[in-house]
Amino acid sequence: MLCELSRLLNGQNMLMITRRCLNRIRQFQRLSVLLITLCIAMVMAQQQQDPMALNGGCCLAMAGENCVALAVDKRFGSGPQMVNISPRHAFIPHSSLMVAFTGFHADIQSLSLELQLQVKSKITRGSLIRRNQKITPRISPTAMACLTSHTLYGKRNSPYYVEPVIAGLIESDGTDQPFLCALDVIGAQARSNEFVSVGVASKSMYGTAEALWRPGLSPKELVQVCGKAFLSALERDCLSGYGAVLYLITKDGIEQIELACRND
Repeated sequence: MLCELSRLLNGQNMLMITRRCLNRIRQFQRLSVLLITLCIAMVMAQQQQDPMALNGGCCLAMAGENCVALAVDKRFGSGPQMVNISPRHAFIPHSSLMVAFTGFHADIQSLSLELQLQVKSKITRGSLIRRNQKITPRISPTAMACLTSHTLYGKRNSPYYVEPVIAGLIESDGTDQPFLCALDVIGAQARSNEFVSVGVASKSMYGTAEALWRPGLSPKELVQVCGKAFLSALERDCLSGYGAVLYLITKDGIEQIELACRND
């Protein structure tokens, strides 16, 4: 009789212990789901509050043999929500120079307009000085980089949330030398003889560009390499993509090339 009673008690204890363990596991699962949901919400809130990543987008500039390629994406969004599909804004002072922008769209418009007014003012001033000469003054890529840097640094206390990329050709000893320069929100310059990148997918772009770029690329090879590196990086970022446009800058002018990519 005592043996049967002890076995019954042991069975009941085991059943209670099993139920308690199952309850603890369910509570742990609910807590895990809650923590994961909280982390996702925090990441989304951080992206919404970051003005540099709010509208998404990225740019990649790459140098070749007497040519430069500049690739921009088409996605314009508000955080994870897509608003419009249109090529990213680019300022073209002349046929050998381009300035592309990423960041907060309202600041992009303000900075682009301010740069256009300053360039026009300097060109007009140069035309008045050289009114007796048949020379059309043009701003050089180096001067454009310095002007953009000075403008951004002047707004450092209330900055433009913009990262520009300047790509162009500099005439030197009868040849066209590539010029690439990327700037941050306070105008710090990062020049390179190979490639530069800005935007939300810039880290991925630096990796793909470093793997594919090589010196002495012809214009045709540069289009293929820059396009492949740009599209490969776009597929690794959800805030960029939905098509891309590549601008090829040569001595003959600027050629626009459409790049097809995934739209998801």
